[in-house]
Order: sequence, then structure tokens, then C-alpha cells
Amino acid sequence: MNLRTLLSPVSLLGLCGLSVLPAVAEIPPRLQTPLEEIVVVANKVPRSIHRIAANVSVLEKQEIEDTLSTSMRDLFQYAPGIDTESAGTRFGEESFNIRGIGGNRVALLIDGVPLADQFDVGRFSNATRDFINTGLVQRAEVLHGPASTLYGSDAIGGVVAMYTPDPDDVLRGQRHGGNALTTYRDGDSSHHLQATLASELGKTAGALSFIGGAAIREGHEFESGSVADRVDTKDYSRRSLLLKLVADDYAGHSWRLGYIHQASDAQSDLRSMLGSGRFRSTTKLLGDDEATLDLLTLEYDLNALTPWFDSSLLRSYHLRSDVEQNTIDERGRARSPVSIDRAFAFQQDTTGVELNLQKQINGDRLVHQIGAGLEFQISDVQEQRDATQTSLPSGQTTNAVLGEVFPVRDFPNSETTKSGAYLEYTVGDQNWSLIAALRADRFKLGVRPDDIYLEDNADVDVVSLDEFDVSPKLGLIYHLNDRADVYLQYAHGFRAPPFEDANIGLDIPLFNIRAIPNPDLKSESSNGVDVGFRWIGEKSRFHLGYFRTRYDDFIETKVRLGLDPASGRILFQSQNLTNAKISGVEAGWEFQLPANFSVNGALFVANGTDLQNQRPLDSVGPDQLVVGAAWRSAEGRRTIRVNGTLSGKAQVSDPSPSFFRPDNYALVDLYYSEQLSRSWTLRAALQNLTNETYWHWSSVRGLESNDPILATLARPGRQASMSVNFVW
Repeated sequence: MNLRTLLSPVSLLGLCGLSVLPAVAEIPPRLQTPLEEIVVVANKVPRSIHRIAANVSVLEKQEIEDTLSTSMRDLFQYAPGIDTESAGTRFGEESFNIRGIGGNRVALLIDGVPLADQFDVGRFSNATRDFINTGLVQRAEVLHGPASTLYGSDAIGGVVAMYTPDPDDVLRGQRHGGNALTTYRDGDSSHHLQATLASELGKTAGALSFIGGAAIREGHEFESGSVADRVDTKDYSRRSLLLKLVADDYAGHSWRLGYIHQASDAQSDLRSMLGSGRFRSTTKLLGDDEATLDLLTLEYDLNALTPWFDSSLLRSYHLRSDVEQNTIDERGRARSPVSIDRAFAFQQDTTGVELNLQKQINGDRLVHQIGAGLEFQISDVQEQRDATQTSLPSGQTTNAVLGEVFPVRDFPNSETTKSGAYLEYTVGDQNWSLIAALRADRFKLGVRPDDIYLEDNADVDVVSLDEFDVSPKLGLIYHLNDRADVYLQYAHGFRAPPFEDANIGLDIPLFNIRAIPNPDLKSESSNGVDVGFRWIGEKSRFHLGYFRTRYDDFIETKVRLGLDPASGRILFQSQNLTNAKISGVEAGWEFQLPANFSVNGALFVANGTDLQNQRPLDSVGPDQLVVGAAWRSAEGRRTIRVNGTLSGKAQVSDPSPSFFRPDNYALVDLYYSEQLSRSWTLRAALQNLTNETYWHWSSVRGLESNDPILATLARPGRQASMSVNFVW
């Protein structure tokens, strides 16, 4: 039986019935005040979910701790349709994928600030976007589908917004407070430790409060459920720091000064690929990777009413990310044995300012809400690859490696400038809400070719870009009553040509290939429709939605153009080639039952089509169903939860047997929580109880069935985790 058969309406009812079996988990906090669930990501200001014509997923800190989540992948493991894209055993998680669109097409924010771009080249270099430490996440919100109307070029695929805690989140009405949490997970033998302290100096006007937090996670490679021995090994460490100062002035306005620092390093010994393919002569392949992120933000939140607006938020920020990756590629089986040392560096500095204004006008019958905003961001990006080759017999060293003379840049030093302005108008009464929004964006790309870039690209004309786009949105909500809504929304999205595609530079005479810039690249665009039904009651909630989005002029990197008659080289170039459409169904439900039981679940079923070639779009993940059940003791101290995950087979653009296509799988996870005292809480988990051998599609997409790395990418078998939490 395939998953789509399992997901038939009759089968769904059966699964929901099965999920009432005794099992345990604390009732999600959002069910405690269901009628006024507030989200920020959909409008950039707090707004009731009943006033939003889109699907928004919310993850609270309680849920993060109850599922013992410590990584990017853990956060949304029970949210079908939100996947984590992976880059193998060395580089790990790259970014998020929402409804089949991922990478830099999804905006990834921390406290409203966009994170650095992901960039990779070849097998030895990958600057990922994995700058998230779950220990510093208070809340996460995901806006599904195109969101360029509010977030511009970065959000053609959706938005993942993370929020760090404020002092009030820790103090809970006290003058001083804090918490500490330690977690052990045997899937990767990792230890996670986090601590947060907060203090308030006075409660009158002009009060000042402070929060400081730190987190550290150390571990190794994940065990593979497919092989007994650990083939590829990895030792990693990640350290994070959060400092935030919040001040309320005498006018009732708030100031926030925040600083986030994160540093990570990992050492890898990659043995799965040795002796095969391009590594057939390689006898040692080692990686040594480091990454740092520093984010400084200053916010001014004006809460008082004025004739012009009710509230405003002015945010300025500076973000710097640095990635350095070193590789030792020892080719002892080569005809002339050599050791190749490679170095990759990627640096992005971003400075920006953002202003959001809100005004509400109450009429006799209608309520008018007006939102407006201005944004400006400038980003400087630099990248460099270096390498030396040393003869093992003679010790002679050269910087000419496999036809490339190092150092090289894969694109010139670049500066991107983004500016945008948006206006959103909502009008409605008790029965209807109409939402209309429009955003104008300008994107400029400037380049500064230096000697390193020109050495390989002396006769190439670099490309500067100046793009302008307008993104409209129109939504309609019908309020059936104070608990149920039906919504319909159209949204346009766009994505300006990335710096690395506009000026891609690659010249390898040994292989007779060359990549050239493209001055004719156009912005990608999307047009999407969402329709849905939403119910939020005192003890239940349900959501069912259908979406359909068409994407035009998707940019494909390094498209083969053919032989250049002038030079005799095979030319490659990034081009607008792919048009695609993705449609599907999303659903979610939670119900509280008698005797302190509750059930919950979520569903994602989607299809994607590459309209250029009339093939399935394999970036769309497999159909997935999650069902869960929970029980909580009468006094609320003990909780138990069981979660089941059913995943089908993914779509593949090439159905030939040469490409790997993982089988369906079914997982069962068990969670236990015990509040030992007012301050101490113990949590434990057993995941993959049936010891299933399975692969996440996002980790193996595009790999051939005989790829030696496949066995190491299988997810862990049965694994245990435990955490202890202390609150004061």
C-alpha cells in the first residue's frame, strides 16, 4: 500500500482513531488561549491568526524542549512540508525547504534580521545557513508560500522566522530569574548545555531589564542505520552567546539592544568516497571547517498612540558571517602520488535598517488597518578558493592543481543593495476581512573585480544589475463565527538574480571547460493561490488548505551551452530556464479529549512539475503524515507522548534505476516528561522505536544508487535522548 492510499479520507479517520491510544505529551501551550493566537511573521506586527489569509506554523519553546530538539533538523521534524536541506556528512544542514522551494529562495530570519546566503562550489566548499542554535530560540514561525510582498526578493519560497527570548520570557513576573538545560543524544553522542539569566531593575517608567544566554553543543557524526560501523567520522563543537538589553522610556516606548555571537568548528574524516569515482586514487580525505556569526541589532518600538500611527518599529542591524573550510586530499594511489591542500573562504557583511508603521481606524461598521514599511540593506560578499599540491615522493609544491592556478574567485567581490517599500491595507467587520498589499523593490548588484578574479577572467565583461519589481497580494477572509474562518489569497513573489549566478567565473583548461557571466539574467517570479479553512476552539483546532503556485524564469546554475568555436572550450552559463508549478494540500489538527488525553496530526501532500521538460520536480518532498497522542497527569506533572510519522516515496525528475529513490518508511517516537519539583524537570525520548532503516529525501536527492556515500546518509536507528531542566 502506498502513502497516498493511506492518506485517503477513510484511512485518515482510522489513523486519528488509532491515535487516541494511551500516550503522553504536555498539551501545547497555544491550546490554552486558542481564540487569540498571535503571530508576527505574516504582517511583521503581532496579529490574530484569524486576520491572516495564509498558512502559518508556530513552534514554541515548550515544544522545542519537550522534543529534546538541538538542531535545525529537529525543529520541524513533525511539521510536514517544512524540510531541512542537507549537504552530506561533512557540511550537514544547509537551509530550509518549504513546499518544495528551498535554499536562498526561503528567507531565514533571526529577530527580524535576514541571515547570510548559502553558497557552494564543487565537493570541498559549502557555506551553509546553519546558524541556528535551538537553545536561544524562544519561538519560531513559518510563513508558507511566496512572501515577497512583505519580505522582498529573499522570500519567493516563504519565511522561517526565529525569535530569541526577551527578559520577560525568563522573568515571568519576578525581578530575577534564569534557567539551565542539559541534553544528551546518543544518535550523534552529543551533549547540549544552555543557560539563561535575566534581571529587571525597577518596574516604573524608565525600567531597564537584561537577559544573557549561552549555549554549547558538542558531538560526533550521526550513526547510520544502514551500516554497523561509522565510515565517515566527524567531531563538532558549536558555541553561542546572546546578550539583550531592554529599556522602557518615560513615554512608554521600548529600546532593544541585542548581540548574538556564534562560532562552530568541525573536523571530518571522509572515508566513504575513497577509491571510487573522482576519488579512486584518494587515500585520505580530511576536512577542517570553521564558521562564525556576529549580529548586532538596535530596535526602537514606539507603542504610544499618535495622530499618524498607533505603533512603529525602527530596527537597524549589522551582520557578519565568516566561513573557512580546509581540505586535505591525499592521492596515494595516483600514478604520481600527491597531497592537495585546499582552502575556501566566504565572508558576507550586511548592514540594514527597517521601519514598520501601523495604524488602526475604527469606523461605525468597519475597522481599517494600515501597515507601511521601508527597508534598506547593503551587503558585501567575498569568496576565495586556494590550493597547493605537494608531490609525496619529492616534496615539490605547486599552486597549479588539476588545471586551475590558485588562488581563484568564483565571482568578483560583490556589493548588493536592496531597498523596498510596502503598503498593506486591511478592512473588515465581524464577517469579512479584505487584505490588499503592494511592495516595490529595487535590487542593485555592483562588482569590484580584483587581480585574483581578473587573472582567470581577463577577457570577461563583468555584469552589474539594476532590477525593479512590484509584488502585489490580495486576500479575503470570511469569518464563519468567532472560531472558524475561510480564507483565499493571491500572492506574487520574485527573486533577483543572485550575485554568484550573474558573474559566475570558472576556467579549467585541463577539462576544457569555462563558465561565463550572463548579462541577460532576469528575476525569478511566482504567482500563488492559497485557499483554506481554519477552526480554533477552546479544546480543539483544525486547519485544511490547498495551494497552487507557478514559478517562472527559475535560474539554473552552470547550464551547458556547448562548444565555443572561437576558443574551443565547452561553455557554461547560468540561465533562466525552468518554469515550474507546485500544488498540494496541507492539514493540521489538535484535539483535547477527556481524561487528560489529546491527539494531534499534520499532513502534506504535494506535486511539483518542471514545465520546461514535463518532469516531476524532485525538490518537492514526499507525501507525509504525522499523527500523535498525548496524556498528562491530573496535576500536570507527568506527560507522555507518542508520535508516528509516515513518509511516502518522493517524486524524481529521472525515474531511471540509476538514481536513488528511498522507500516509504514509518517511524514511532516516544517522549516522557516528569516535573520533579517546582524547579526541576526531567525529559527522555526514544526515537525510531522499530529501528527502521530510512533516508530523508532532502539528504539524498540527486544521488545515484551506487553512490558510496548513501549508506552513511541513512538516518540513525533506535536512539535515546535525555535532558534535565532547572528553572529559578
